Amino acid sequence: MKNLNKLLSLVICFVFTKVAFAEMSLSGYQEFFAGSADQSTLTGTTNHGIDNAGFHNGTYSRITAGYSSSLDSGIEISGTMNIVNRDCQGDKTDNCNVTNNNFVTFSGGFGSVSVGERFDAGAAMLSRLTASGPTAEPDGGNYKTFITLDGSNKYGNANETHYAENSMKIFYASNVFNGFSFATSYAPNITNTGLANTANGQPTATGDFAEWSSMNDVTQFFGKYAMEMDGIGLEIVYGMTSGNAGQIAGNNYNDLDETAYSAKLTYGSFAADYRKNDSGNSGYVKGGQAGNNEGTSICGEYSFGNARAMACQMETSFTDANNRENTSDTMTYAADYALGGGVTVGLLYFDVEETANDQIQTDADGIMTMLSIGF
Repeated sequence: MKNLNKLLSLVICFVFTKVAFAEMSLSGYQEFFAGSADQSTLTGTTNHGIDNAGFHNGTYSRITAGYSSSLDSGIEISGTMNIVNRDCQGDKTDNCNVTNNNFVTFSGGFGSVSVGERFDAGAAMLSRLTASGPTAEPDGGNYKTFITLDGSNKYGNANETHYAENSMKIFYASNVFNGFSFATSYAPNITNTGLANTANGQPTATGDFAEWSSMNDVTQFFGKYAMEMDGIGLEIVYGMTSGNAGQIAGNNYNDLDETAYSAKLTYGSFAADYRKNDSGNSGYVKGGQAGNNEGTSICGEYSFGNARAMACQMETSFTDANNRENTSDTMTYAADYALGGGVTVGLLYFDVEETANDQIQTDADGIMTMLSIGF
């Protein structure tokens, strides 16, 4: 009788699954890195004796579950859930929650609407070869495992504020009309991850730079125009982000007010893009000198068969509270090759320089290899 009950339960579960979700999928991804760097300057010191080398488990290993179905009205429904291989314990805390996404999307003639834990409109619209190119660097930041950056100064954001964060939000993307499309997203609280104890408003400004980094009511709006003529493709994206800061101990902090844009050009197997983000003095004390927070990147990529090669330059700048200008310059050269079966190998050379108040604080270069497996 017990076995019969188990069998009936399995049948009921199977039938329910087939009725509720017409299609389900399960996929995964693993990545591994090895690298070595030569760091000539560490926090302004040349004779420091620190050169990092070793292996790195990567950041984005995960398992992804998805489903899709249709409502009686004809509206398509799909959902995604990522489960990371990090448990937030021990020495893995830095990689906790980096790829968690749990959201549902409704699509139809009106476009698509998502609700849940997902990236925002800027991440969906802007061209970002820094992330989509070979080894996903420099955007992935895994190369930083093999160098020691200056933690005593701020150098500006390489991407728009709150880029690739996955707080609970509502997201809308339009369909494409004669090459034009737009997307918008709204996050009530950037710290809200879906757990009840994270819906408690904004935390105080923290860190050495007194930046109010967790905004409320973060709204993004981005528009895109895409065209192709004689084999040449062009994509132009422009957008704005706003959000509310607050007051701490009598200090009023600037609300989030940021612009970001990108331009991408493609021709055959070649692609190049330029991207810039400018958040000014957002998040810093009103009336202070800290601000001018900007980041730019320019990349070129060429694909041939199963191989790709790319060069990127990424620059940031920031004016600190003492009105001193800080800058960073990161140069990467990357290549990868798809071996088949979801396996890809890659190689990266990187050169990083940070300058604070006209003094070089960080100067390092190195190599990194990548092994990634999708299944």
